[in-house]
Amino acid sequence: MKEFFADPGLGLIGLLFFFSFFCVATLWTFRPGGKDKYAKHGDIPFKENEE
Repeated sequence: MKEFFADPGLGLIGLLFFFSFFCVATLWTFRPGGKDKYAKHGDIPFKENEE
């Protein structure tokens, strides 16, 4: 088990996985259709309490 976690190839795979996840999350956030949605969500704290 110790040899499995000491494999240098797994570090590269983990790095590539998290880097690709970061790139996908960034592209998803700045996609063209998302601006209106995020603008609506950003105004939530400024709205009156409707209860």
